[in-house]
Amino acid sequence: MGASTSRRILVTGAGGFVGAAVVHAALAAGHHPIALVRTPGAARLTGLDIPIYVSDLADSARISAVLYEARPDIVIHSAWEGVGGPSRAGDIQFENIRTTCALADAAIAVGCSKFVGIGSQAEYGRFDRRITEDDLPNPTMLYGAAKLSACHLTRQRCEAADVGFAWLRLFSVYGPGDNPNWLIPSVTARLLDGIAPRTTEGTQHWDYLHVHDVATGTLAAAVSDDATGAINLSSGQPATVRSIIERLRDHAAPGLPLRFGDMPFGAGQIMHLEGDNTRLRATGWAPSISLDTGLAQTVDWMRAIRKQAA
Repeated sequence: MGASTSRRILVTGAGGFVGAAVVHAALAAGHHPIALVRTPGAARLTGLDIPIYVSDLADSARISAVLYEARPDIVIHSAWEGVGGPSRAGDIQFENIRTTCALADAAIAVGCSKFVGIGSQAEYGRFDRRITEDDLPNPTMLYGAAKLSACHLTRQRCEAADVGFAWLRLFSVYGPGDNPNWLIPSVTARLLDGIAPRTTEGTQHWDYLHVHDVATGTLAAAVSDDATGAINLSSGQPATVRSIIERLRDHAAPGLPLRFGDMPFGAGQIMHLEGDNTRLRATGWAPSISLDTGLAQTVDWMRAIRKQAA
C-alpha cells in the first residue's frame, strides 16, 4: 500500500476521545473514514459528512452487516468498555475479548487488508523504566490481561488469513475533550476554580501524548505495510507529575501556591511509565505537539467550555 493512497477506514468507538480524533485525522489526511458508534448523536462527530453506523459491538450479526456494507480497507478498533474504575476488573473485560475477535473475523470476511487494535500500556504490567515492545508482558489487572488476550487472538486470526495486523499499546493520552475524571482535566478544573488540588509528591515520571499525535500515530501504523505486531504509541519523553501540575497551574491560575504530598502514593504505585516509540517512528511519524503547548491548549479549551456553560 503506497503511503499516499486514500483508504476507506472504519473506526470503532468513533464517538470517543481517541476514536473521534482518529476520524478527524483520517479526514485531514485525505482518507475516507467510516464511524461506528454505540449510540447516535456523537458530539465529537458533529458536522462531519461521513458515514456513521450505530451498533453495539455485542451484536455480531449487525457488526457483520455493517462491515459488509461499508467494505473498509482498514479497521481501526478503538472501542473498549470498562476503561476506568471498578469495571477494569469486571467481567465486561471478557466480553471485550469476544467482541474484538468477532470484529476481526467480520473484517477478514469482507476482505479488509489490515486490522489495527488500540491496546494499552497496561498489557506490560510493571516495569518502572522505559518499555520496549520486546519486553515480556505481564499484566497486573484484568483490563491489561484482556487487552493482551485480544491482541494475541486477533493477531492469530489475521495472520491465518494473510491480513495485515498492528496492535498499538497506548500510554497516557491527554488533550481537549478528555475524560474529566483523569489527572490532567481534573487538576485543571480545580485550578480554574482557584483551588490547589490535593496531590502526591508528584515524583512519578509519566509518558503523556497529545490526542492529536495519538491519532496521527494510529494512522501512520494503519497505512504502513511495515508497521506490524505490537507497537508502542507514546511520546517517549516522560515528565514528572509534579512538573505537569506546575505547568497547568501556570496556565490556569498563575501564582497559586501548590501543595504536594497531601496524598500518599497508592499501593503498588508505578513510578516510571515510559514507552519506547522507535518502532512507530520508523513509519515517519513523530509527535508534533509539545507537552507545554498541549497543556496550554487543554487549559484554554476547558476555560472556554466553562464560559460557554456560564
